[in-house]
Amino acid sequence: MPITMKIYILLAFLGLFIFNSCQFNQSVNKDLTTGAYSRGDGITCDNVVLQINGKTENRNEFIDGETVKIIFENVNGLTRIENKTYPEMSMFIVKNEQDTIKAQKDILYDAKDGVDIYPLQLSSSFIAALPYQNGEKYKVIVQIKDKKGKGKFTYSLPFQVKPNEVLKIENNGLKYKYIYLWDEDTQLAVVDNHLYNRHKYDLVIERLNGFKVSEGKVFPILSLRITDKNQQKILDNPNLLKEIEQIGIKPDEFEKNPFGVNFILAEKKINNPYKLTLRLKDILSGKELNIKMDFTLEEE
Repeated sequence: MPITMKIYILLAFLGLFIFNSCQFNQSVNKDLTTGAYSRGDGITCDNVVLQINGKTENRNEFIDGETVKIIFENVNGLTRIENKTYPEMSMFIVKNEQDTIKAQKDILYDAKDGVDIYPLQLSSSFIAALPYQNGEKYKVIVQIKDKKGKGKFTYSLPFQVKPNEVLKIENNGLKYKYIYLWDEDTQLAVVDNHLYNRHKYDLVIERLNGFKVSEGKVFPILSLRITDKNQQKILDNPNLLKEIEQIGIKPDEFEKNPFGVNFILAEKKINNPYKLTLRLKDILSGKELNIKMDFTLEEE
């Protein structure tokens, strides 16, 4: 057995995410930990790396809302014309082996006139905000092609989505599709109980409905409270929607557009832990949606 094959098998059993370096024009590799599979035909790469919410990890279970970035390092084999190469990249996400729910066919549109970067690193990313309640199984497929030649490289990764348990949600009659906490500074969904001082956060509710309608309007109340370990109120607003409390709002404003509240904590002295409570109530029906979160505040 060639020594390169021995090394590959050893690395696979150690569960490393780095694929064996491609030595030939045709190569097939599989990660035994995640089930990730790559096949190169004319196009090769040294490593395929997963970054999940900005951290290099090797797993195929993603928390609802995590950003998954797939990095292809040192891509070779592309036809070179006047010191430029012309890569093309596409990404697809397939649900339960049959339904293509995401198709992005021209990720490298800005590189249509060629690139002169060596070594060449390519990447694609997606947000794992996908249904998971019925045990859905997914696969992300990335294809790299040579616009000036016949070479291609295919990477696929099976994965599942797990619930984001950072937010504790108590629902009494209102309906929604997604609820998540978004960090505007990092451009990432929050998936643990650590927030950063002076970061801007958006608590978002998507496709909100279920309100009682009167004369074409709904009448919600939204309150937000954040307290520290001493029960000191850091933020406390009994109705962030006070300006529409009497006049109401059309229900499709909630159904069509993401709805929520943003906040910034700028504490001179941090008193952990903190508690966030958001309460959304329908005045006409009494239906409620309560969102709670216990967290620690940290300096970046």
